[in-house]
Amino acid sequence: MASKRPQSPPISLVELRKRCRDASLSEQELTDYFLPDEENSKPFAPALKLNEALVDVGRARPGPDAISKLYADATRAQTPLPKKPRVLTQTFRRAAKTKLLAEGDSWFNLPDYIYPKTAIDFLGSDNDFDVSNIALWGDELEAMVRAKQYRQPLRSGLFGHFLFSGGGNDVLGSIPAYVKPRKSGDTDPAHAADYVKATFPQKISQMMGFYRSLANDARDATAGRVVLYVHGYANAIPKKGGHYLGGPFETLGFDPVAHAPLCRAIVAQMVKLFNDALQSFAQSTAHVVYNDLRPAMTERDWYRDEIHPNESGARKIARIFAESVRANTPGV
Repeated sequence: MASKRPQSPPISLVELRKRCRDASLSEQELTDYFLPDEENSKPFAPALKLNEALVDVGRARPGPDAISKLYADATRAQTPLPKKPRVLTQTFRRAAKTKLLAEGDSWFNLPDYIYPKTAIDFLGSDNDFDVSNIALWGDELEAMVRAKQYRQPLRSGLFGHFLFSGGGNDVLGSIPAYVKPRKSGDTDPAHAADYVKATFPQKISQMMGFYRSLANDARDATAGRVVLYVHGYANAIPKKGGHYLGGPFETLGFDPVAHAPLCRAIVAQMVKLFNDALQSFAQSTAHVVYNDLRPAMTERDWYRDEIHPNESGARKIARIFAESVRANTPGV
């Protein structure tokens, strides 16, 4: 029988904050001192809580946002920009890594060690790429485009490729807002489109306005030299009692097991509308590349929380982006 690993020593909140700022916590300490907080998690914004059996919080009660910030500091979620490349001789120029900037939501960045690795984690381990990731779980499309944190890195001139992930909360996390209650006796997946409210395509149109602003920002910051890569997520699978998909469907009168084909078809319809809009946007906008992730994601490639890829799914997505970047890199 395997021996149980020793637990990390108790720590005060003051010391924990210092260790987080110094990024000096080990993987074991991170997973001992921080725990998933399902009660306060939202779509594409997984929350964390402190393990108060080990962390002495005293009278303080940090909220989920403050705890996520601590964890991001501890794991250096926002990686520093690479240094300006030195001038290379012709002999070594081809060996230089392709520099990528990534911005987005939890499909591009999740709390390390607690959640699965993302596609950007795997892309960063590819010997051909040097990835600077400024994505952070919980970031939403509108807020990212209004904050424009990507603009300064793009202006540095270091990046020819810009990967962006945004809008997942508006699609995979929006069942309560945009799906109608089930009609009594209806289990036919052919009726999926009838259950998507007319306000959802309106929401998609609003989202595409932010994507157009994003493309304009990228073009203006780089004088049109950067390629923007976008994606429309994939056909997630509702589970019985699932926090983000299955539970909301049950509230609307659907059973994710008994009515599985209909529930899945409704999710697929919503994802399709977003993908169609992104594809049209990319086809009509210079230097924008659309990536369809749906064919790659199988039922086995989803994490248990319903809306994120597991590591096998993330690896597949990383390969799609890698192939897309190589196809749009001169001389590769």
